[in-house]
Amino acid sequence: MLIVKIEGMGCARCVTRVTDALKTLGLSEFSVELGSATIERCDDVEAVRSAIESLGFEVTSIEGN
Repeated sequence: MLIVKIEGMGCARCVTRVTDALKTLGLSEFSVELGSATIERCDDVEAVRSAIESLGFEVTSIEGN
């Protein structure tokens, strides 16, 4: 499980945008809330970082494996 800390998220629309970005990566088991995302299984951590940061948010940490 990965815990992704995200700065710059301030509203429900931000949550929706991050959710949609993670779906485009083919991830299905995850949850997103203001300031973080929890991903059950992920083989490409850098793709997650890139997808979130391409929306204008900052990934401050990714913990887990």
